Amino acid sequence: QRDRKRNRVTQILLILPDRPDGEAMLIKRQPAGFEISQDSLEVLRSGLNGPYALVLPGQQVRAFQTDIPDNVRGADRINIARFAHEDRIACDLDDLHIVVGTGDQAQTLMVDKAVMEVALSDFDPAQIFVDYDLLTGASDSPLRLLGRVVTPGPLGDTVDLDWADGSGVILDDGSLAQALFDRVDQALNLRSGAYRRRTQIQLGAWRKVAAGLMVCIGLGVALSWAEIRAVNAQADRVRMTAEQLYTQATGQAAPDNLARAIRMNAPTDADPTVFLQLSNHLFAAMAAHPDIAVERLSYDQQENRLRLRLIYPGFEAAGALEQTVASRGAVFQTGGVREQSGQFIGDASLSLGGVS
Repeated sequence: QRDRKRNRVTQILLILPDRPDGEAMLIKRQPAGFEISQDSLEVLRSGLNGPYALVLPGQQVRAFQTDIPDNVRGADRINIARFAHEDRIACDLDDLHIVVGTGDQAQTLMVDKAVMEVALSDFDPAQIFVDYDLLTGASDSPLRLLGRVVTPGPLGDTVDLDWADGSGVILDDGSLAQALFDRVDQALNLRSGAYRRRTQIQLGAWRKVAAGLMVCIGLGVALSWAEIRAVNAQADRVRMTAEQLYTQATGQAAPDNLARAIRMNAPTDADPTVFLQLSNHLFAAMAAHPDIAVERLSYDQQENRLRLRLIYPGFEAAGALEQTVASRGAVFQTGGVREQSGQFIGDASLSLGGVS
């Protein structure tokens, strides 16, 4: 249930056209229904004012089912899928981005890396889906979507209207939008692996992070000049992080006097040196593991620890990160790693333990 709520932050879908001059569709979830617009990408781009997902034309993505033993995890699942379908792919497998779902009969999507790179050169979506997967359950018959006909399902397909046997069932706007958003939590996310977002820091309510932000930017007040000079480079990185967190927590640009803005919303009795040391351990550990991304971060002022939600490349990565943190004298505690929509997600905490 918690994961479903987390994924629900995606309130906007941008359905891409299958040709550069084609029309796209922008669907926004509203409290009372949906707002739907159909126009060129240039026109619709201005409507991307919140977390959104791209929906690729199914002609660009091939779907397979791969028989994979239950005990196989991580990159090994992708390698099995590569070899299992090698004879069915008329291109170099190294040119493909491959995403494999869960289970022993795993949904497998393959898309040319060039397609992903073009999409991500123009947009920075939270998720990327393919139209036939996102329309699973919408209809038992092929559907008309923009200028193409979609056969819904995890192993579906999409063809140009000229190549289709029929024109496809046309859903009314509300039914189409509802079907798409109903599937957001289950569809396979192509924004994974090498194309995963590297700066995913999403925060909950302001009250949960205000103390940590206050400590971040308040370093210049709480530390002596000698201490500031000694940690100047680290303080700059913490300050930049604080500005990013402020923007994501409030939806506003960080003000020039961020320290004052944060102190007005947070208690002032925290020890900034603890947060600074924790930040130093976190930055150093993440630099050693660039394939691990921070999805959520907050500072627990009462317990003097960072609370994290991380996205790992595989189950074993949590242990590797724990060893790296331990080698620096800090304590990394993981709450376990779970697989969700093709990603490996885990909650964790970082503390100094008995280290001063």
